[in-house]
Formats: sequence, C-alpha cells, structure tokens
Amino acid sequence: MRPPPAWEDPRRVLARHGYAPSKRYSQNFLVTEGVVEGIAEAVALAEGERVIELGPGAGTLTTALLRRGANVLAIEKDPRMLALLREELADVERFELREGDAAALDLAALTDTPIAVTGNLPYAITGSIFRGLVAQKALVARSVVMVQREVRDRLLAAAGESDYGALTVFVTAAFRVEPVMTVKPGAFFPPPKVTSAVVRLVPHAVPRAEETEGFRRVVRAAFDKRRKTLRNALSGLAAPEVLAAAFESAEVDPGLRGETLDVEAFARLAAAIEG
Repeated sequence: MRPPPAWEDPRRVLARHGYAPSKRYSQNFLVTEGVVEGIAEAVALAEGERVIELGPGAGTLTTALLRRGANVLAIEKDPRMLALLREELADVERFELREGDAAALDLAALTDTPIAVTGNLPYAITGSIFRGLVAQKALVARSVVMVQREVRDRLLAAAGESDYGALTVFVTAAFRVEPVMTVKPGAFFPPPKVTSAVVRLVPHAVPRAEETEGFRRVVRAAFDKRRKTLRNALSGLAAPEVLAAAFESAEVDPGLRGETLDVEAFARLAAAIEG
C-alpha cells in the first residue's frame, strides 16, 4: 500500500485516461485546489475517521480527504470514473471504492454508526440527496456538500423570507445548516452556468420536528399553495371542523400563509391534525 498522492489537477488525470466530462452524468470537476482543500477542511475529520464520499469522479476531493488521515469509502456510478479510480487509487491505503448511485444512498448498508458524508454532486440529484440525508439523519454525523447558490439561500432562509420553502423546513427540521463558501463557475471544468456554494449540515441533538407522513403532507400543502392562507391551502387534508380545532390547538392563525410558519409551528399543526 502507498500513501495518498499529492494534489493533481483533475484535467491532467482525465487526459491521462482519455476521458472528458460526461453530460449524461452532469459532471463538472473541481479544478481549484483551494476550494477542494476547503471542502476537505470543512468536513473536519479526525485521524482515522471514516467518511463516505458521493460521486468522487477523478478522485480530487478523495485524495484531499485521504491526506488528512481519513478512511474514505467512495461511491461512484460512472463506469469510466470507476475504472479511473481503480487504476489511480487502488493501492492507496485507507481507500475503498464501491459502485453505486448517490441518489439512492443506503447508509444502513454501509455503517451502523453515524458517519460523515461529503461530495461534489450533480445538481440534478440535489433533492434526492437531501431527502436521503433527512430520512437517514440518525446515521449522519455531519455532511458537507456542494449545491447551487440558490439552494444554499433556500436552506438558510428564515420563515417569512422569499427563499423560505418546503426544502428549508424539511432539512432544517433535522439539521443545522452552516454556509462554508461560495464557489464561482471558473473553479470547475467545464464551468457550470450557475454559481455554487458549499454547505455543512450538522444534525440537531434533538430534531426540531419528526418528519411524519402528516408533517410532510402539511408542509407540502402549505407551499404548493403558498399564496393562499393556511385555512385554504390545507382544506383538502381534513374536514373543516377538524382543521379549525387543529389551528386552535396548535396556536396557529389560519389566516396566515404557510411561508410565515417556522418548523415547530408546522410540527404542532401536523400533530394536531393527525389527532
């Protein structure tokens, strides 16, 4: 076994294997060393700690994590990148590679204790990744991921702000969201058409709300019809008298719009409707 290699521009790694970024897999490779090292630093790994990297691509972030002493389990879907990583890193200590789909991450199949999760992921699967992290929050020690800047703004929005929405409620019910850095298009190859951002998700010691089916229904109904009052937006969820009693019990004004409610208010309202 050999130690992890030093930084190498992924464009050189790709060229060595005769590969170009794949449109099918929405690949944009980070080529700015400072950004890669910043992400690795934000994961804040202890020596010997295990981390799951989703979509390692050419292994740029992978090697930065390995150089920090982490044990990296990389999950990659693209057959070309799997071949590249096997050739480049197969004999590197503390590195494990598995074929898999990051959008269908099953943490329980990989670990029985909370684990760090990171990755520079295609933006098309951002929603799936967040749904998976929230559903498996008990197994997430922390997560550092790249998203579009607009998604970062939604995650950080407070109730009543224009960017506040269902994604905000679902993610912040389970995690504290911390901004790490903003990343301009020029940091990637090829450059995306949007500005990106890195966020860190840290699970709450006690979730702000449990994501029950009733909670999901209430939040989705409120934001699907976000310009309507809660009385009207939630009218399809229960009989009028049940809703009236639930609003009173939860101490929520039915004349408000859903975008004004915080996570805890949504939880109280959902519990009251469920009875």
